[in-house]
Amino acid sequence: MFHQFLLDLHPVIMSLFPILLLLIILVETSMQEDVRYYSSQVLRGSKYYVSKKHEPFNLAKMNDRCKKLGGYLVQIDNKQEHTDVSFIAYDARGLGPFFTGITDEGSEGRYYYYNDKKPAKYLKWRWFQPDNWKGREHCVVFWSYRFNDLWCGKRGRYICEVPV
Repeated sequence: MFHQFLLDLHPVIMSLFPILLLLIILVETSMQEDVRYYSSQVLRGSKYYVSKKHEPFNLAKMNDRCKKLGGYLVQIDNKQEHTDVSFIAYDARGLGPFFTGITDEGSEGRYYYYNDKKPAKYLKWRWFQPDNWKGREHCVVFWSYRFNDLWCGKRGRYICEVPV
């Protein structure tokens, strides 16, 4: 009787096989997403993820990637967070530039956080920066502990901030 039950169940299992296979692929893909980043400990209510590879930066695309992790492109709010994030970037094999979620795109000289459009609270510029070189530098990066404006399409790494 049990043997007949298994034989009757076989067509049902086979019809569900494509769905099960798709679920396995989706789970594995989402797990691979985490492999893209170095992650930090929780610091002052946030966890930070530093991308591993240099690639052309795109504010919207990278912010969407950060949203998939539960956060947004890093919004450095004060000196302490800047110090913390700098150490995190350095620990993550810190070759910059590291793109942040700070930009002046569409509002030259007025820097704001891309994710929530609020004015940036903390900007520690390198000497002679920002300079908006050739009129096209609208993304804020940090390199060697100081901020610099840079062309948004430049290759680099980015940092996500995920509140916990």
